[in-house]
Amino acid sequence: MRFLLPIKRSLWASLLAIAVNTSSAFSQPANHCFTQDTFPAFANAPLLKKMARGVNLPNWDTDHIEYRPNFATVRDLYGQGFTHIRLPVFHSAFNDADFGSADLADYTHWVLSVIEKLTGIGYAVTIDFHPDGDFNRLLRTNTEAGYRRLEQSWRFLAEALQDTPPELVAIEFLNEPDLTPEIWHSHAERLAHKMRQWLPRHTIVVGPSGPMRHESLADFHPLDDPNVIYAVHFYDPFIFTHQGAEWHPPSDPVRLSVGVPFPSRENDPRIDALIDRLTEEGHLQAAEEVRQIFEEPWTAKDIENAFNTVQRWSQKHGRPVVVNEFGVLSYDAPRTDRLFWLGTVVNAVEERCIGWTHWDYSDGFGIVDPRTHEPDKDAINALLKSKDASIPQNQ
Repeated sequence: MRFLLPIKRSLWASLLAIAVNTSSAFSQPANHCFTQDTFPAFANAPLLKKMARGVNLPNWDTDHIEYRPNFATVRDLYGQGFTHIRLPVFHSAFNDADFGSADLADYTHWVLSVIEKLTGIGYAVTIDFHPDGDFNRLLRTNTEAGYRRLEQSWRFLAEALQDTPPELVAIEFLNEPDLTPEIWHSHAERLAHKMRQWLPRHTIVVGPSGPMRHESLADFHPLDDPNVIYAVHFYDPFIFTHQGAEWHPPSDPVRLSVGVPFPSRENDPRIDALIDRLTEEGHLQAAEEVRQIFEEPWTAKDIENAFNTVQRWSQKHGRPVVVNEFGVLSYDAPRTDRLFWLGTVVNAVEERCIGWTHWDYSDGFGIVDPRTHEPDKDAINALLKSKDASIPQNQ
């Protein structure tokens, strides 16, 4: 098995000092939320504080160089108040267990160099194992072989990450595990035990199986490890956050719907107009599904109730939770409604001492223009000044 020489410990120590002493110009969440007093059993309070506000950074490794993040903009976002980056990582060599390949060695060195850049700015970084369809298929169809491949992949990554500072670097076992709750929990327990042999001080990030929904967390028993942060994803109502998504099937109401509002109200004329259009175009099943989805209005209260579920779990078990994916596809959502939804989610989680990491940086859900690398100031204000959010005027 071929491993890269890790970045020198002295360099990581210097980066840690920079990160700890670099502060943001914008306001931060309530100080009482992310301290040892809030979660006395949790072993890494400095990292948890950094994970209060963040953004996902997909496309950092895309072959289309022009769409990779501009690190000057990433640095600017830190100055505005973002302190955490979730970095999705995956290489096709993991599918074949080709851990000695030169390509994988180069990729791993690239991962380390990006971590170095981000922690040098001041960010904490979560290494998010974000596999492709082939890897997920193995996990789903041959659970034991899939687990072994996951363990082997993390064994490789852990070797490379061993000298990174635990106060700044966390490890997320698996994005949206495509497994039953029972099988995934068993896998997570086994992998956590192994990980403590390889990375004894690094914080583990783990969430429930499937799309990592908030309801699923309620049935997820904490791992037997005090140094774990639990994660959920939030995209409700899905027809609003994913409206117009072209990767959905042609007859899917999510793909067919545009201009879906948030919040909605009873007898909402915009919903009625959408149902009428779908009916006129012959999408009768989609029209009926939209009608059922909006039988009851979707409001800020629904978002608050969702995170009440998360808060109850966190308080019951004394374990920290982050929502490390949430966002709205920007192409077809009404802009003011999208901004209001973002602010509403942030208000709900910060009031409940839940950290957040927006999905995403500059892709379809992004807060940065992928061509100009200019930040979307309104979206950033919606996230960082969320308490100023007001209901869209058309309500």
